[in-house]
Amino acid sequence: MTCGFQNFPLRPSEKINVGLILRRSGFKPFSSSALGLVLCALVAPQLYAQPALETDTVANASAVQGVYDPHYFNQFQPRTAYDMVVRIPGFNLQEDHTDERGFGQATLNILINGRRPSSKSSSANDILGRIPADTVTHIKIIDGASLDIPGLSGQVADIVVSVDNLSGNWRYAARFEEGTEPQLLEGAANFSGKRGNLEYTIGLEAYQFTFTEEGPEYFYDGTGTLIQNRYEDAALQQQQPRANINLTLNRPNSDVANLNISGAILNQNEFIHETFSGINNAAPSGDSVGRNGVDRHEFEIGGDYATPINLWGDKGQFKFIGLYSETHTDSTRRFLFDADNAPLTLSTFLRDDFSSEYIGRAEYTWSQGNNQDWVLSAEAAFNRLESDTELFIDSGPRALDHVEVEESRYQANITQSWALTPQLNIQTSLGAEYSEINVPTSDDAKESFFRPKGFLSASYTVSPTYVWRGKIERSVGQLDFGTYVSTVSLTEGSAKQGNATVPDQRWKAELELERQDSKALSGKIKGFINFIDDPLDNIPILLSNGSIVEGPANLDSATTYGVSANLTWILDSIGGKGMRLSMDGQIADSRIEDPVTFENRSLNSTLLWYYEVELRQDIPGTSLAWEVELEQSRNSELYRVSEVFDTRFIRPEASLAFIHKDLLGLKWALTLSNLLDFKAQRNRQVFSTNRAETLIRQEEFNRQRGRRVSLEISDTF
Repeated sequence: MTCGFQNFPLRPSEKINVGLILRRSGFKPFSSSALGLVLCALVAPQLYAQPALETDTVANASAVQGVYDPHYFNQFQPRTAYDMVVRIPGFNLQEDHTDERGFGQATLNILINGRRPSSKSSSANDILGRIPADTVTHIKIIDGASLDIPGLSGQVADIVVSVDNLSGNWRYAARFEEGTEPQLLEGAANFSGKRGNLEYTIGLEAYQFTFTEEGPEYFYDGTGTLIQNRYEDAALQQQQPRANINLTLNRPNSDVANLNISGAILNQNEFIHETFSGINNAAPSGDSVGRNGVDRHEFEIGGDYATPINLWGDKGQFKFIGLYSETHTDSTRRFLFDADNAPLTLSTFLRDDFSSEYIGRAEYTWSQGNNQDWVLSAEAAFNRLESDTELFIDSGPRALDHVEVEESRYQANITQSWALTPQLNIQTSLGAEYSEINVPTSDDAKESFFRPKGFLSASYTVSPTYVWRGKIERSVGQLDFGTYVSTVSLTEGSAKQGNATVPDQRWKAELELERQDSKALSGKIKGFINFIDDPLDNIPILLSNGSIVEGPANLDSATTYGVSANLTWILDSIGGKGMRLSMDGQIADSRIEDPVTFENRSLNSTLLWYYEVELRQDIPGTSLAWEVELEQSRNSELYRVSEVFDTRFIRPEASLAFIHKDLLGLKWALTLSNLLDFKAQRNRQVFSTNRAETLIRQEEFNRQRGRRVSLEISDTF
């Protein structure tokens, strides 16, 4: 495919060659050097000797690490199941799984009445936030390796819910920020009930988010001499109403059926205004305005049906899972450039995407004796993207492109969960997938791949307080359909060539030490390392006409590694009545051979470190609480063929909240945010042809956000 954006001037002072092709680049002069494994010695002292919480009677009693009934959460006066789960010491929700490949393995570490949710678009927060707290009978924390659900490892929360009568919860939020209009249209309402054998949950939500940033920007030439001063104002407005319906049918013959339907509409608008002044005629003076808009419609329907059938073994069960989702995104980018002694120009880039996914899955689960569970599964999935793009200046000629990408995938797995001893649980899985990638709008032939996959995970309970966990896995990532589509950044004056890519494959290894103590210190420390085949990066691509453009492509290999920790310290035992300190953080790095300089560096925009610290006190004998929170993160640089971006957050985001859990029968939370004057700083380096050549320009901007006040009111009914 050869049509595209050729020699398109995004700014009057800059010329960029951008071709559109849809063929896989044969450019592979890369070989990554091998990196050694990270050895993590995880040692934690036993600060307090406390008895474990009461556990259920199961085949392996040590697999249930704690049972929390509603009385445990009374001091927090929760409105939803989410309010309860986040207060379990040392437990950390895995929030998102929308980018997972298919539906083969469970990624959310929650179960509802022992069953995994049959949805990909809903996060753990979404699912638990729809469940009224008064319908939760208890929450079990279980060792994932002991379950007959492939992919679950570490701590898993099983929320046991009993619905009899109509109940629900609602929430309203308002936010006020310096320099922006008040945000008054955010809220949610959830209803749960039962009619005969049918249980239902209905969720409605209106989300709103607005913020502004402003600050100076400086342009320097390659020698570091200041050539232009700029000042930038940016604003973002986002609205997203969502709706969800979940139905569960418990038939008298023990069959269970679930149906989940969800939809969302996103409207987002971004405004960027810059004024710039050249110094000594080294750069132009004037101003520019950028406007970006996105409209997105999402829909998903998923369900499962489980029926007890004994083909072999004991407690046999067939389960059928189906899911369909679609997303339609319409985006518009416009950039108005007005410089002295130059004509006024308006650049426009339009993009219209439609993506869909079909998944069908069948599982047969059975038990062998009292200590082994087996799962035999097969899955088929079909994904498709259709994208139309259009680029033009003023009323000039239009560069059009149409892209279609399809992937068909089939996989089969067999998984065994085995309680080898009362202390040792093992889960193994062996399988493979076959996939085909087709680009109907390209002359390239259909590509097919066969990839083995599987894992081995284990947990060993040293004592009621300590548990060791380990996992080794071979996984296949999700295909990034967006790499096939050429894109343009009008405000940055840059573009990226669409190019065919394949999903990456990874060898993952992790080792974790967990400490459980409901009255003192709980949490886990984990070391991990990933060896990646076919990682994505930006490379120079030589077109048939001799021009060189930038686009995504698969390189040979990369490595990521790090240590993460999640800890909760209940401070009652040292005099801090009603207080708890929660800490979450990670230190990580990565290595890949740069396709331009051929030197080792970090992967693009990957997390290097972050921390989040929260101190909360629920004042005993009252309905009052307060909490203070600090969080900050740092990502690696973003490397393009001729550019380097480095973004940093200068100060942590700090907030202080005051909570009254029973004022006029309602729960009130007043939050003050950005108390430490949060700032973002970005440096950009631009090179003549590529990063191995001459540095021609440097840019530096500092953006500052206003302080915010939020009020949230919630209740149950």
